Amino acid sequence: MKFWLCLFALGATAFAQVPRSNHVWVITEENHSYESVIGNPSMPYYNALAKKYALSTQYYSPMHNSLAALMWLVAGQMVTADNNTTTCWNVDNVVRHLRAQGLTWKSYQRDLPYPGFQGLFSGDYVRRHNPIIDFTDSCAASQVMNSVPFTQLATDIRNHSTPNYAYVTPNLDEDAHDGSLPEADDWLAQNLPQILALPEFKPGGDGLMFIVWDEADLATDNRCSSQIKSGCGGRIATLVIGPQVKPHYKSSTLYSHANLLRTVCDSMVFSSCPGAGTIAAPMADFFNTVNIITPKPDAAVTSPVRVQATTVNSSPVYAMQVYVDDKLKYRANGASLNASVPLTAGKHRLVVQSWDTAGGIHKSGVFVTAQQAAVQISSPNANAVVASPVSIRATGSGGNGIQSMHAYVDGVHHYQTSGSTLNTSLVMVPGQHSVMVEARTAAGTITQRTVRVTVSKPIITVKSPAPNANVYSPVAVSVTTQNPHTFEDVQVLLDEQVRYEITGTGVNAAVPMPLGKHFMTVRGRDSAGAIYIRGFTINVLPVKVSVSAPTPSSTVGSPVHVHASVPNESTVFTIQVYVDNTLKYQKNSKTIDTFLSMGPGKHFIVAQAWDNGGGVWKTGVNVEVK
Repeated sequence: MKFWLCLFALGATAFAQVPRSNHVWVITEENHSYESVIGNPSMPYYNALAKKYALSTQYYSPMHNSLAALMWLVAGQMVTADNNTTTCWNVDNVVRHLRAQGLTWKSYQRDLPYPGFQGLFSGDYVRRHNPIIDFTDSCAASQVMNSVPFTQLATDIRNHSTPNYAYVTPNLDEDAHDGSLPEADDWLAQNLPQILALPEFKPGGDGLMFIVWDEADLATDNRCSSQIKSGCGGRIATLVIGPQVKPHYKSSTLYSHANLLRTVCDSMVFSSCPGAGTIAAPMADFFNTVNIITPKPDAAVTSPVRVQATTVNSSPVYAMQVYVDDKLKYRANGASLNASVPLTAGKHRLVVQSWDTAGGIHKSGVFVTAQQAAVQISSPNANAVVASPVSIRATGSGGNGIQSMHAYVDGVHHYQTSGSTLNTSLVMVPGQHSVMVEARTAAGTITQRTVRVTVSKPIITVKSPAPNANVYSPVAVSVTTQNPHTFEDVQVLLDEQVRYEITGTGVNAAVPMPLGKHFMTVRGRDSAGAIYIRGFTINVLPVKVSVSAPTPSSTVGSPVHVHASVPNESTVFTIQVYVDNTLKYQKNSKTIDTFLSMGPGKHFIVAQAWDNGGGVWKTGVNVEVK
């Protein structure tokens, strides 16, 4: 059974943007729930930061297991649950994007014995808390030395050589994994001030810091959200710190590690984002922002250029300024701006800056190219998803006066009007289209501007699982959406109960599900409040652990040949062998084949498999050893 339902649809807005940053810091703590740290009198420094800066009150870890949870911060997916891995994984990650952007990175690790150390542990350092080094990009000979002892930070600060992206891990005592919360608080109090004293964390700077816990309390907290009580890594406290962050702010929006990763990607202007960061929404509500309405990024303009900008700010904005190539060109009082700014011919960096009553300085910038004649398209935006008919609005300027404006779709002329302004709507079939607006002067000069758009009705596409599929828990759920009104959150329901939810435009997650046949529903809500639903039946199977050797009740010689396997489609990542309730062998695989020494007599051999959701599956056989 399948169905598609639109409950209602209205107007829309897109996700808000986050300010750009070339100085991002991610500091991780370990294994404590939100309620254990927020308001805890034994953590005065941490709670002072939470009050001074911003706190995410509905932030949940995607899963338990240190390395697997931390991988979501740098890769947007689990990658591996093997805490003893030394593999360099060829998986998309932040280092790949930093290198592509020409940006620098370092991992500052307490108790790391020397730069580039690849071992599993040394003193109170453990590799599983340093996920950023587990990728082919960071394992490369030119990059491996970027994982450094924490003591290197003081030198880098003194030499003004801190990186664009820093991943920081205290040791096992100082991150509260083995030590106490007061120890963790003391380490932060001793070490964060030197970072927050950097120029990028002064008013007007672009410094951005996250202090995030990998997962909540292992024994008691498996929450996924306020309404999903099990199946994830629990509720954790996440602090967002920086001069562009709203002071004294508490966010009640549902967030997880994928949202933090997306925020990093957007702030550092990556061309894309790893893993689930592609579909997660950025944590945009944390920031004071300046929004430049016109000109658009990389626009061709004529002089003087019209500059329109507004602000979203937690404190009153009393002044706004326009800078061109770092030179002040215009100033106005108030929280919005509409000005004409002269430009010389060529490419320029145009920045609009706001000043608020709390001392905050916030800014946004675009590159523009000034030329004799230009077309500016205000609608649709480049690469937008739009509904048909498509609104096309544009202006032409320069060239000794614009006589007419023309609109083309995929190279075909569809509309024209006299004057320098075009405002029309054109019907387009679903799919990708090229929209070109052309301005013509009386002298025959032609100036053009082109944007690409995708015309679509609201669509929820469930890539996996397939309808009526036989699957294993946790079920790999992959969902994408397309909508002229951006999807703001997506839920996965099983028999009308919410099992997973994300603030974002899709799903890329392993969702725990009970055995048996179920009706799975994906429900998306867009920015206009419209709800769209897609659903079908699936069948969740138990994992069968097959033991082909030794055979039940057989008489065998020592060493005993043990061969066991699980279905390749299952989510099992390791198999263990117990002999008479004692662990004798373990391998991270879906198949094991080994020989185990056993004394004469009767023995009970159990092959036990663990899946990625923490499920345990086992099969046992009795044998007699001669």
